[in-house]
Amino acid sequence: MSLLNELVQKYATTDLELLFGKVGINADKIPRNNRQFLKEVTLAQWLLESARATSNLAAIANNFAGLKWRHPEMVGFAEPINIQVRSEPVPVDFCKFRDIDAFLIGYWKFLTRWPYKGLEEHTNSPENFIGFLQRKGYAADLDYVNKVMRLLPEARQLLVSASGVVVFLLPVKLQVTRAPQEVGVGESFRIEGVASPADSGKVLLIKVDDRFPADGTPIGEDGKWQFDFVFHQAGNRKMQISTGSKTVEIFIEVVTPPGHNDDPEAPNPSGSIVINLSGSVGIGGVNKPEDVRVVKKRLHDLGYNWVGDRNSASMNTGTVQAIKLFQSIIAGRSTVAGDGRVDVGGPTHGWLQADNAPHWVAMPPSAPTIGFFNFERDRHIDDEHDFGTDWLEKTILAIAKDFQANHRITNPKAAPFTINNVSLPHGGDTPDHAGHETGLMCDVLLPRTDGKSGGIFWSDSNYDRPAAHALLKSIRKQKLVRAVFFNDERLIDQGLCTYSTGHDHHIHFEINPPVRT
Repeated sequence: MSLLNELVQKYATTDLELLFGKVGINADKIPRNNRQFLKEVTLAQWLLESARATSNLAAIANNFAGLKWRHPEMVGFAEPINIQVRSEPVPVDFCKFRDIDAFLIGYWKFLTRWPYKGLEEHTNSPENFIGFLQRKGYAADLDYVNKVMRLLPEARQLLVSASGVVVFLLPVKLQVTRAPQEVGVGESFRIEGVASPADSGKVLLIKVDDRFPADGTPIGEDGKWQFDFVFHQAGNRKMQISTGSKTVEIFIEVVTPPGHNDDPEAPNPSGSIVINLSGSVGIGGVNKPEDVRVVKKRLHDLGYNWVGDRNSASMNTGTVQAIKLFQSIIAGRSTVAGDGRVDVGGPTHGWLQADNAPHWVAMPPSAPTIGFFNFERDRHIDDEHDFGTDWLEKTILAIAKDFQANHRITNPKAAPFTINNVSLPHGGDTPDHAGHETGLMCDVLLPRTDGKSGGIFWSDSNYDRPAAHALLKSIRKQKLVRAVFFNDERLIDQGLCTYSTGHDHHIHFEINPPVRT
């Protein structure tokens, strides 16, 4: 048996809960569902670090993770060995493990060292875990996360072969993963998708309405692609995206928003809400007191109350954070970005004056009459990922009502539509997710055959696929929904969801901003 095969076989049968108890990791803070992700991503990391178990460090020291010797933490788990490796200019003391079993324990013991304190809070997805390690100094390579993630499918397949765990690998066909259903005339939007990694470097052909070819876009090394587009004419528009013999079609409703013909130089577009500004407000802005006050008042009224006193003219940190979050929401981002400045007549100024400007609200409480349950709000009281936009709030309630009317009314024992994480009280970075920062994303617990939700994988015997099928149809009906990630291969084949790493035990959906009115 090769060294790599031996490593995989032993790791596939390792009980991480027992191992965590031996080294001092709090297994109670790491849900069972997350442990399979941890196995996959750490094996991918070891494939990278050890060149698939062919490095000298792996062969001589059973060290597949490039772990350097650390005293006193590794005493009793390993011994030092001075060895020259390609990444170091001089010989360095590394950990030498007695055998593979000792390495598996020693690796996780290494991660109990002080730089990795709080590791348990970063196990919600492979990206979050390996990103946490990279940020804490595990690797200096800025592309480390991407390199590990590119090996994740291989690691998953190795574990499948060793243990028979059923997982769905990355799609090999051309797919659109994110696309709006409705946009405004003249509004820039983004479409994202995946193709086979074998097509990396090829250029996608994009055709609009069967007549107007558009510039192509290259496929990345990992098979991912994206492009931005603008429609200048209203109507039900068709886009064809092709590479070789593979083609996908999407349809987007393009509407003419109110005020579209307003003078683009006018600071105040048509509408019932008028915010007069004489200069820019925010980072690097003119920040005249009255302008600051009017922006803070509007943001406060929209629910971004961390701006502080809405009658104050001070440009505080809370105001800048609120502006950046607001900008990220109206741009449809999953993470917070933006320049933190409201420019006169710019997009942020326009959206602040919109009748449908995004309010920041708590997600709705459970409502049994419509078959809706908010796990975050009603049960998981120590978690605060229950805030987001009113756009998402309305979408959630519409999904619940549709699912109730079209499935649960005839299947009363089916699990209710149960949501979990959205965003934190003020939005922004969360250790539990790579996104979920802007109140536009929602996680949904899987329905079970016993009428409950969550705590299972789609491959488990008590997973209620008919209920999930009906739920995905209800989600897809909503006009603002732009993406649905879930790894049930049967439902993927039916076009109801797309594959994304880490979505074997929950459904994730995202919405786009509506057309501004």
